[in-house]
Amino acid sequence: MTTELQIVVEEPDRPDLDPRRWLILAILCLALVVVGIDGTIVNVALPTFVRELGASPSELQWIVDAYTIVFASFLLIAGNTGDRLGRKWCFLGGLVVFGAGSLGCALVGTPGSLIVLRGVQGFGAAFIMPATLSILTNVFREPSERARAIALWAGVSGLGVAIGPLVGGFLLEHYWWGSVFLINLPIVAVTIVAALAFVPNSRDESAPSLDLLGAVLSTVGLIALLFGIIEGPERGWSDGLVVAAFVVAVVLLTSFVLWERHAEDPLLDVSFFANPRFSAASVAVTLVFFAMFGSLFFVSQYLQFVLGYSALECGVRLLPVAAALMVSAPLSAVLVGRFGTKRIVTLGLVLVAVALLIFSRTSETSGYPLVALVLVIIGVGMGLAMAPATESIMGSLPPEKAGIGSAMNDTTREIGGALGVAVMGSITSAVYSSQIAGNAQFSAMQQAAPDAAAAVEESIGGASIVAAELPARFGRLVTAAANEAFIHALDRTVIVAAVVALAGAAVAWFFLPATAAVEEGATDERLVESAAQLLREDPRARRSLASATLGLLADAGMSSLTYNGVASRSGVSTATLERYWGSRVDAVTESMNEVFLSAPPPDTGDLAADLRTYLEGLVEVLSGPRAQQVVGALVSEAATDDELATALRHRVLGPRRAELTRRLVADHDRLRVPIEAGVDQLLGPIFYRVLLVDAPVDGELLDSVIASIVGPEAG
Repeated sequence: MTTELQIVVEEPDRPDLDPRRWLILAILCLALVVVGIDGTIVNVALPTFVRELGASPSELQWIVDAYTIVFASFLLIAGNTGDRLGRKWCFLGGLVVFGAGSLGCALVGTPGSLIVLRGVQGFGAAFIMPATLSILTNVFREPSERARAIALWAGVSGLGVAIGPLVGGFLLEHYWWGSVFLINLPIVAVTIVAALAFVPNSRDESAPSLDLLGAVLSTVGLIALLFGIIEGPERGWSDGLVVAAFVVAVVLLTSFVLWERHAEDPLLDVSFFANPRFSAASVAVTLVFFAMFGSLFFVSQYLQFVLGYSALECGVRLLPVAAALMVSAPLSAVLVGRFGTKRIVTLGLVLVAVALLIFSRTSETSGYPLVALVLVIIGVGMGLAMAPATESIMGSLPPEKAGIGSAMNDTTREIGGALGVAVMGSITSAVYSSQIAGNAQFSAMQQAAPDAAAAVEESIGGASIVAAELPARFGRLVTAAANEAFIHALDRTVIVAAVVALAGAAVAWFFLPATAAVEEGATDERLVESAAQLLREDPRARRSLASATLGLLADAGMSSLTYNGVASRSGVSTATLERYWGSRVDAVTESMNEVFLSAPPPDTGDLAADLRTYLEGLVEVLSGPRAQQVVGALVSEAATDDELATALRHRVLGPRRAELTRRLVADHDRLRVPIEAGVDQLLGPIFYRVLLVDAPVDGELLDSVIASIVGPEAG
């Protein structure tokens, strides 16, 4: 009995809800905006980098992807570090590094230096982004409130991504190109001051040590994969360095998965992926960002190079995606409550795919209206898919695992974005070069001016520079040929992106659970007997489940009882739990029954001795250091939950009372009082002294209680 009680009570204390949590969310969102802006602000500056720094197509991709690759590669490490050392301090450290990287980017003069310092920015962002979501998850403990907060978080996240081009366009119109990075410094400074004053610290007391081997395997593997994708079109897919990069990526990423499955303290617990709420939502987030980042990479070039807009005009014309996302992301929480996560995430991804298919109809004469329509649909689709998928990932994990859960969510975003730019950029580059090489004017240029022809063949940006230096008539010919080749390549590329988005929709439809209620077991009352039998035959697993369930209940109330939360603490798989329990009420009642299971009233023939043994066991269970918390939580929850109150009466207290009643019935002729009164007189003083006044119960009290209902002759 003592062992079972200790298992239940050895849990961390429950943190109180912070009354400033909405202010804290605003501070976190401020950091989120600057991180999001920097992921896309360079998109409108790409033509400027071509003109001012002489950047090649692959260097342009690296300027964008150096940030996202380093960002994605260090997110899991950052999430683990935040869980271990404290999320607030990782958040602040990330802001400092990010600010330093921004200052460095503004002062460089070569593409190579800019790429390196973009990586420094990404390293800082890796410690900012997961901290925002994990702090949010620990501050907002109530599920419906947390869903609203995450919807706002997702909307602001998308806003930062979407307004980056507008901010960049304004700065490039009025200042030099380095200003697109200096704009970060005042925002970072304000966020640091506000975070020091208001943001609470939190960490996982049981967080494992850093998995160094897993960190190296995942980081180097991701960098090798994206290096191969980006460099393939320029170096050639059969180039030895490109082939080696892909081989290294396959070997290291496969080794990472194998290592994480057997590591004692894994960087990423791959068992999380057994829960479809986590795995299917992660895939959805990856693919929606694949489509968005890849599309924005080209939309800005199309608007400037083909339609002739300035950087500021381009930024303004990208605003529809921000407006649509800001409206649809908060709205998604309402829609999910009505239609379920599966339908809304699937709808969002389908809308993204439809938008990309519409974009494949673009031409030199289609103009901006077609682009505006595409941006609105993409924004709505992203908002509908991103917020529910993020909530699904975070809701599938217990609060103390918020750091690694947030890191995984952000990793999927950044990997999706980096792959979108890399894959779609590579396809566009290859198709563009092939298309323009077949142009008759280009063949003539190759013979007359090989260097100029090489610049035209390399990218549409190179073609615009060459055209500006030629006589007007020849410049128009070069521009027309480059625009035609670029649009042809763009049309093919966005079709690939649309297929990817539809694949994400299929994953969401077939694998993402339908609704949060079913996912978390909030209302469903099913209990499959076959699964119950498996656990019934394993006492150790039952005790572990009781420990995890009642510990979470005492820590954070009924809302904390998710399948993954209990699975993480107990070691029992989520799949088994989903078959074993149909609701949180099942979880609580079965756990309470497990606590009392080994303490039924004995029947040795000596009623007084049997009652003494029974009451001693009951006192031992109720006298633990956190037993009052568990009982207090049950009383509090039952006061507002009629279903729980009824279940406790009929499935926990009723059977316990029936056991004691049967024992008294067996020796009813020895009783001084009616049987029902005897039950009350035995249990009342014990519960009163132990739970209400926290007073000790000694043998003398037990003897007096028993003597009040059992006469001396029964002794």
